[in-house]
Amino acid sequence: MSKGKNITPEQRRLVQQLRKDGMTYRKISAKLEISVMACYQAIQHIKLHGIPDNVPRKTRPRKTSQRTDRKIHRLSEADRFKTAVAIHNEISTDLHEKISVRTVQRRLNEFQLYGRVARKKPLISEKNRRARIIFAKEHLNWTPQQWSRVIFTDESKFNRFGCDGKVYVRRRKGEEFHKNCIKPTVKGGGGSVLIWGAMTVKGIGPIHQITGIMDRYVYLNIVKNVLLPFAEEYMPKEWIYQADNDPKHSATVVKTFLSDNNIHVMKWPAQSPDLNPIEMLWIDVDKHVKKQNPKNINELYSIVQEAWNSIPASRCARLIESMPRRCAAVIKNKGLHTKY
Repeated sequence: MSKGKNITPEQRRLVQQLRKDGMTYRKISAKLEISVMACYQAIQHIKLHGIPDNVPRKTRPRKTSQRTDRKIHRLSEADRFKTAVAIHNEISTDLHEKISVRTVQRRLNEFQLYGRVARKKPLISEKNRRARIIFAKEHLNWTPQQWSRVIFTDESKFNRFGCDGKVYVRRRKGEEFHKNCIKPTVKGGGGSVLIWGAMTVKGIGPIHQITGIMDRYVYLNIVKNVLLPFAEEYMPKEWIYQADNDPKHSATVVKTFLSDNNIHVMKWPAQSPDLNPIEMLWIDVDKHVKKQNPKNINELYSIVQEAWNSIPASRCARLIESMPRRCAAVIKNKGLHTKY
């Protein structure tokens, strides 16, 4: 049987009609499959309000004044990392109003200031902001044909077990060493592989596993023996090499080799992973890796290769086609972070 508070207007009408027909509350309860109390309350509702329909409840008086609401809004806008608890404490001290933390949270939600996990992005200095804007303006109107000459490159690390950061678990008191509440580790962290890769508008390029410490000579070897043969076979004569500003990429020996071989290098702004479309391919590969359970480093690299080789050319084309939009977003955000 449904509770009285859940009774519908139609049920109230039926109760009213059956009472007029002389039926008792008990018989009405059995016929409509609702409680006797619900039948009685239905008649009382009609007597009180004159109608069987639901009547809107009176809203509770607002606990905060407009002045307090403006104060909450101002404090949050001034420091987006200030918590509702901190705002509550400051409001309670300054205005001497007794309001709850939940009330503060509701007011913030009314101003569409919702609590979310902060995204982590590289710190962009004023110098880098200007460099990003200059790059974006110079390349905003590049044609698809111009972008088709660019080889985008980057490095990424893939771990055998999860990520390098903290992992949170829900557990009860005394369960910190329970088998379902610990993260298994392997001596040396389980291992990881560092991968160099390249992409063009026509699809993925080669990837190369970097073993040991990657210095400028290791990187020069990649440029000589991986990047250059690929470019000579698949790229037009005046192809463009893109890489970020890692010290190894801009080392003198690397610059000299690129200059001696007449390789045009794209001037890339620092702290700009959002401008490099290959970053999205690393995310694709990482998702695939996390679904697997590699037993060793060799198997991990094989899984990375498998994921890389399965990326369709259309995916690469769409990402590079987004370059004008990425440039426009940098200009719109005045050199700061974008959604990419």
